[in-house]
Amino acid sequence: MDKGKIALKNDNTTLEIEQQALRNLTRKLMKEIQLGTLMDESIEKQIQAAKARNEDPEKVKFVTEEVLFPLRQRIMDMQQMIVVNQQGVMATEVMIRNNKELMRGVERANNVTISALRISMMVASSLYNQNIVLKKIQMLNETTNNIIGSTTQMLKKQGVEIQKQSMDTNISVETLKAAFADAVEALDAINTYKQEALPKMRDTINQFKELAAKSEEQIQQIEKGHKLEL
Repeated sequence: MDKGKIALKNDNTTLEIEQQALRNLTRKLMKEIQLGTLMDESIEKQIQAAKARNEDPEKVKFVTEEVLFPLRQRIMDMQQMIVVNQQGVMATEVMIRNNKELMRGVERANNVTISALRISMMVASSLYNQNIVLKKIQMLNETTNNIIGSTTQMLKKQGVEIQKQSMDTNISVETLKAAFADAVEALDAINTYKQEALPKMRDTINQFKELAAKSEEQIQQIEKGHKLEL
């Protein structure tokens, strides 16, 4: 029990270090998002100005798809990372508090008689070992059955497919024409998607920004609590 208490204390030390690292990374990401947002606004204004001046549409299209689009993708990724980090801070806080409670539980458990504690531990250990062995046997049987079934099915299926493939090795002109047409259509679809995705990306960025702000308020309250504890 005492070793477990020490392990929990060490875990808390590690969790606190990780929690601080997440906070530092979150602050860094917030600064990068702020800079990226300013760049986004500047590029957006330049695009609108270029459209108003009737500049080369291909140039405007290139800036929109190859500069603004990946920039907003990056901002979205960083905002997602912030939210994930904030969730991590709150999760580690729960773990730290639970570990502290468990350490207090160890102190209370030390009041139980040595004899009763020894018997409980022996029974628990035996049951745990029995459970491990039982699961291993079940997993071995299940794995064996699955392997046997899957290999026979693959043997049956692939035997026929190999024979069919050996009889049909030429690519027809119609297939190549269809593939070329599909490739052209795919490129057009990608260009259309990027143009249509930009407004949605801006909405998503704003939603992540609001979520991150709410999480930041919660975490700041946690940090104020830490300072009061000290």
